Amino acid sequence: MDASRLLAVVDDIETEFNNGFLEALTALIQEYTAARDTPAQDNTPAIKVAFDALTSSVKSSVFADYPPSKVAILDAIKALHRVGPGFEGRLNEILSVSGQTTAGIVTGLTELQADLRRFQKACSQTKTGLQSLGVIPYTLEVGAFEAGILIPEELVDSQLGNLVKELEAWNRIVRGFQEIAGEEEREVVVTGLASGSYEVYIPLGIVAASILARTIGKVLEWYRQILELRKLRLEIQKLGAPASEPEVYKKHERDTLEKNILEFAKEIIQESNSKLDPTRKNELETQIKLSITQIARFVDKGGIVEVYTEPADEPKEPPAHADGETATPEATKEHERLMTEYKHLKLQFESTSYIRETGSLLRLLPERSEPILQLPDDSGDESPQSEKSSKKKS
Repeated sequence: MDASRLLAVVDDIETEFNNGFLEALTALIQEYTAARDTPAQDNTPAIKVAFDALTSSVKSSVFADYPPSKVAILDAIKALHRVGPGFEGRLNEILSVSGQTTAGIVTGLTELQADLRRFQKACSQTKTGLQSLGVIPYTLEVGAFEAGILIPEELVDSQLGNLVKELEAWNRIVRGFQEIAGEEEREVVVTGLASGSYEVYIPLGIVAASILARTIGKVLEWYRQILELRKLRLEIQKLGAPASEPEVYKKHERDTLEKNILEFAKEIIQESNSKLDPTRKNELETQIKLSITQIARFVDKGGIVEVYTEPADEPKEPPAHADGETATPEATKEHERLMTEYKHLKLQFESTSYIRETGSLLRLLPERSEPILQLPDDSGDESPQSEKSSKKKS
């Protein structure tokens, strides 16, 4: 695990715990305690207010849309059930025990609070220790984008050759996206290796980041679609349909995915940078189709890809003139300039927010014990035709 990324996550945890989260839990315990001690009094409204305040705090926290790489760190330090959606699930479990008494709820919540206090202390000690060793929390500049690829050890059998092959595939994928975005091409930058998975982080421009984030959103959409089709196919099999029928539906799943990938590749090319060489469009469309297929296959085999950027502050609209105040031509012109700048910053903020939210969607993937997308094995994949041609010429 990369120490600087661990420190960034610990920072988020400490900020969350110090910004009202634990106080909200304490308030809920107090209301349930009052209900336990005064059973004749109806404390339901007060309990609801305290509960809503706590769950609102959880839903608005940074952990609500944490990117998969940071979720993996939370998992490694046993924090998944102590913050964000994991904590909310744990809270609801305590409150929904069949036959649970108010006294039992108070006991459960008090134990939960004690566990969080111990965890908070451990995080604080970890932060102090890492900082004393000179570790600085990892951050991205606002407006910068980074693709994170998490490669499970089992996906490459922990073999260097297989890892190199996977990195070469991602190098081609990212460089293809950068080309159609009209951005400078970069080689893959490996910034961290960890037990359990290999982590690769790649700097991206905003257009390439947007394309990759949209691809992530599409892969999740296709995965869910195929899961639904597969569920129907298995139900048909259980009903004793003729042997040929399930195969027809299986082929439909495969054809549906191939059609979706092709249409999305065409969509990306059509929206690509206007400076793109027209003679390269067909070639790039083939390359992008292959890249999208490789990403879907990578995810289907257990890999994770994300696009991350630091959250930006939403710009504030410049104030209009006060009532009764007559604006001078100079003031009007300055206000128009500020409004133009505000609209530009607003669009940039919305674009950045979209990329950030879409880029972390694979955290919503259901548990997958085996590939389901019926994509051909990549063992026979070769470099894109353009690369093979250039190698022959050299």
